[in-house]
Amino acid sequence: MDQFGRSQSTLESSQKLELFISCRSLANMDTFSKSDPFVIFYIQRNNHWFEYGRTEIINDNLNPNFQKSFIIDYHFETKQPLKFVVFDDDGPQQADLIGSCETTLGAIAGAKDQVQVLEVKDNNGKKNGKLIVRADQVQMINDQIIFQLKAQKLPDTRFFFWHTTSPFFRIYRQRKETDQSVLVYESEYVSNTRDPIWKPINIKAQKLCNGDYLMQLVIQIWDYRSSGDHLQIAETTISVNEMKQQKNLTRQLKDPKKQNAGTLIISECNIIEKPSFFEYLQGGTQINLIVAIDFTGSNGNPSNSNSLHFIDPRGALNQYQIAIQSVGEILLNYDYDQKIPVYGFGCKVRLPNFNSGNDTLHCFPLNGNPQDAEVFGLDAIMQTYYNTLRHVQLDGPTYFNPIITESMKIAQLCKDMASDSYFVLLILTDGEIHDMKPVINSVVRAAELPLSIIIIGVGNADFTNMNTLDGDDVPLVDDMGRKTKRDLVQFVPFNEYKNNPELLAKNVLYELPDQLVDYMTLIGKKPNAKKNVDMSKYGFDGMNPFPQPQGFPQPQGFQQPNQVYPPSQQGFPQQGYPPPNQGYPSQTNIGYQQPPEYYQQQPVFNNFAQNMAKGGFMSQHLQNAQK
Repeated sequence: MDQFGRSQSTLESSQKLELFISCRSLANMDTFSKSDPFVIFYIQRNNHWFEYGRTEIINDNLNPNFQKSFIIDYHFETKQPLKFVVFDDDGPQQADLIGSCETTLGAIAGAKDQVQVLEVKDNNGKKNGKLIVRADQVQMINDQIIFQLKAQKLPDTRFFFWHTTSPFFRIYRQRKETDQSVLVYESEYVSNTRDPIWKPINIKAQKLCNGDYLMQLVIQIWDYRSSGDHLQIAETTISVNEMKQQKNLTRQLKDPKKQNAGTLIISECNIIEKPSFFEYLQGGTQINLIVAIDFTGSNGNPSNSNSLHFIDPRGALNQYQIAIQSVGEILLNYDYDQKIPVYGFGCKVRLPNFNSGNDTLHCFPLNGNPQDAEVFGLDAIMQTYYNTLRHVQLDGPTYFNPIITESMKIAQLCKDMASDSYFVLLILTDGEIHDMKPVINSVVRAAELPLSIIIIGVGNADFTNMNTLDGDDVPLVDDMGRKTKRDLVQFVPFNEYKNNPELLAKNVLYELPDQLVDYMTLIGKKPNAKKNVDMSKYGFDGMNPFPQPQGFPQPQGFQQPNQVYPPSQQGFPQQGYPPPNQGYPSQTNIGYQQPPEYYQQQPVFNNFAQNMAKGGFMSQHLQNAQK
């Protein structure tokens, strides 16, 4: 509690709002069915619009209530323009504009009941429906709620003996001090049964009930219809507090006419009290960055201004440099020693102290030292990347698995040594993965290691496989049928945020705190006790708590060399680079066997972990683990 009697949770939540979106009476853009709407949410920074997120697609529905919500910082004293653009989905990368509307976050927060109704208009000003946005103040609570629902003796809503009800359920949470409710969860439907058993639900307490375990949740049972005109069967109300009191708790369901309509059973409800990300940081957990850069031929010849690796003589950064700088400067805040292993893949290498000859490498140290691939700080990453471009011949194909398996070795070594380290592999790439199956197998195994994988897609290639790896909606499954035990991959397309590095970094790193906490929960590790800090070593003497530092050098930052990328590369023949998607084996041609190129590097990396321990790489972490 502070001096005004406010709890810590209230103080933490006072500047965050959760926005829920619904639409009504949307224009129908389809001829033989109804529109399949989704909404893209934009915020304005420096008079430019940037995508903040997008809802799910709801098929055949002109009055959608979207389950996806958005948590956004709210600043009372600042105008925060928002825009909502409504589309009708027409398949992969195709959509028809239904319309858009604009408002401000302050207007939503200041509206009656924090509900604002906006006109959705097309580019000609024609009204194509309404968008309703509702705001709830966020209570920051980290608990996870796991429960399962089933129902018995639901009414039969069909008139054919060979086909009966296909039920699914929706959960709404009640908004305080109003009679309104917002959709927070929608289940899958179970075909042809009056006694459905739905999949277990694993949901954040903040999402389900905003941390209020006494809040009455409305659970509605619906009969699924392929036309989108689902039929409500029954509903009931219950709180989380009631759900967790006993196993196999039952609730009488009532139909819209208040008649008995079967029974709802909460078979089990568990609340997992998860520590916060910050508690792990206070306990000494360190985040360690690993960087991997794509040098495949589809990036284009670095001497060509159209190349994604082009070094602009005027000093402008290319997409790879912007991504490294935007994400690195945030992650390195949590890396004590500022030592970062940096790798490249997909090219022939002829560094002064590391030569691959005619072999294409899919995992090599950018500094040319396989025993110690680390460089110091963000500026060194940028400089090492720049220097390496002079000594590589871009090739292909695009293999991720070698770099992922090397990162797994690092994470496994520190896990075995009980080190409080968590690793983030940042992969910057321009193209489609050509070893998807081995990558999926590795990611499933990596879920049990202290590792997250962040993929930034640069350029305009097809990134379908990247979204598959992200696995937010569908868990990855390996060749043995094992599902990944947690989400550890985040994919972000660079082009969506290229004009706003701040927003790029926010979206890239959004899932990382949860991924770290989920891993620690998976292995049963709680945060270490908060360490007592000896402030004297930081210059605090008690009399003058903030003494002026003396003699600290000022960081210079990476300076883009004022010269054109060298027109020739020593030791490489002058030849054109193959255009994208030509000259490389396709995913179907490769098959799903370990590509033979992986074995070309065994002499270099066979004793990687041992060399790493003997050399300077990770030595400080190993020493800490042995204490």
